[in-house]
Amino acid sequence: MPRTTAALLALSAMVLTGCGPTTDEVTSMVITGAANYKDALELREDIIATSLQCPGTDQVVVPAEDGISYLDCNKGMTAIAIAVASSNEDMEELVSSRTDTGPGSTPVLHGANWMIVARDEAPLQQLQAERGGTIIPTS
Repeated sequence: MPRTTAALLALSAMVLTGCGPTTDEVTSMVITGAANYKDALELREDIIATSLQCPGTDQVVVPAEDGISYLDCNKGMTAIAIAVASSNEDMEELVSSRTDTGPGSTPVLHGANWMIVARDEAPLQQLQAERGGTIIPTS
């Protein structure tokens, strides 16, 4: 519970400064995106359980010890890419990196400590229905 409270406070601060999702998105993320993952490979398993493809298994962790884990589900085709944060600070970094919503930007589904990026919203809506989280659309 303390991690959820800390995450909510941090994201609320981002909302107040205009750097993050809206208050409704923050509330939705904390309530419906309750799942926490230890790394991108664990999140990959839930993506597969939702009947979506994710053949990529080459996880990269930056920094190498206990950082943000990244995984490209389609080995360079980038139809779906995922990231899992190991700390509240890392999650803030992921959410704040989602500031470009101009032409060519992609929708994002994010939860308590994870983020999924896709070319369009359809797979994100399917994942959201089964796993929770908040979709940040392209516009």
